[in-house]
Amino acid sequence: MKKFFKWFAIILIGLIVIGMLLPSDEESNTGSKVGEADATETEADVNDTIFKVGDVVDLNGVLLTVKDATYIPASEYSQPENGKVLQMNVEVVNNTEDSTFVDSSNFNLYDADGNALDFYYGLDGLDISGDLNKGKKLQGTLTFDVPEGSNYEMIFEPTFSWTDESITWDIQPN
Repeated sequence: MKKFFKWFAIILIGLIVIGMLLPSDEESNTGSKVGEADATETEADVNDTIFKVGDVVDLNGVLLTVKDATYIPASEYSQPENGKVLQMNVEVVNNTEDSTFVDSSNFNLYDADGNALDFYYGLDGLDISGDLNKGKKLQGTLTFDVPEGSNYEMIFEPTFSWTDESITWDIQPN
């Protein structure tokens, strides 16, 4: 009977320690607006979770900016299934102590009805992808096959993360 209580106490202490190591809701960072691309950087309301084109968003030391969003002409050899090609120029800056990986697969785009939209692969070149070392910057594009609309929702979710943090943008093409 003493062995049972001994093992019970060890397991209970272990569970308490594990529970203390897990991040709480208060420590969760769902991204905060640092500023706008052409403006002085300012801290935004933590509850502001929908960002706009031009906002510089800090997600645990990784700064992400959707610089612009425009409809572009499709390739003559690969017409978009939904009618339009939307391309966004994106910049990522790694201000953490570790390297981080960013890829176009981290981004998902949805239309106003919540339908997932596919990438457009008809252009030469690839969308943004790379491993960023500490203090380095990566610029690239995200290109989607979209129906014409006034706005879209884009969600960024880091691939290698212990949390389910994400960033959401309201994309309104020029």
